[in-house]
Amino acid sequence: MSDTPSAHTAERLPVILIEDDPATQDHLARVLSSSPRLELLGCASTASEAYSLLFMTAPRVALIDLGLPDFSGIDIIRWISKNKPDIETLVITAFGDEDHVIRSLEAGASGYLLKDYSSEELENHILEVAHGGSPISPLIARQLLFRLQKPVQQSIGPSAHVSEAARHNLITDRELMVIQQVSKGFTVQEIARQMGISNHTVATHVKRIYKKLHVHSRSEAVYEASLLGLLDL
Repeated sequence: MSDTPSAHTAERLPVILIEDDPATQDHLARVLSSSPRLELLGCASTASEAYSLLFMTAPRVALIDLGLPDFSGIDIIRWISKNKPDIETLVITAFGDEDHVIRSLEAGASGYLLKDYSSEELENHILEVAHGGSPISPLIARQLLFRLQKPVQQSIGPSAHVSEAARHNLITDRELMVIQQVSKGFTVQEIARQMGISNHTVATHVKRIYKKLHVHSRSEAVYEASLLGLLDL
């Protein structure tokens, strides 16, 4: 286990990294350490080291790879959810199959990213998780939606989708555009650029969507929107 100390300030978000591949760990550690908004408290290469790190530090976000040599990263996520619920867990992995995704989210993961992100995107996703968001790679988000929509459509049929009038009574056109972009895994910043509006305006739309759908996270909002037929996939 290796520690990367840095001066703790109120502006920097404390993070730990759990990754067994030396090259990947080194790369991610450099990205996290060089960020003015993040503070890397330490790294672990195994689940055993991860538990020790969790006892010795107080991170706000734990970045977790699933393919560890001793135990699955899912076991760590489940342990954190039960014993240290104030820590947000963000999966960073090469595993994009449905089984790993579902098991990670069920264990309590706040987000799920494939290893195809830029340094800036990773930093933004970490901050997003710390502030209550649930970043999910676009490919994973679409996979989850197909999984969720299939049983719904088979059991209740397309007639259960809300009418156009009902959609507008529930959600505005702008909010509809935002939730559709959210379902594809885009960040607040990316949605703002695509729609030509400010980050604050996008965040406001997201909050209103949460309130209207009675949800508290991105994944819940996408799930409820899919059930209501608000997402055209």
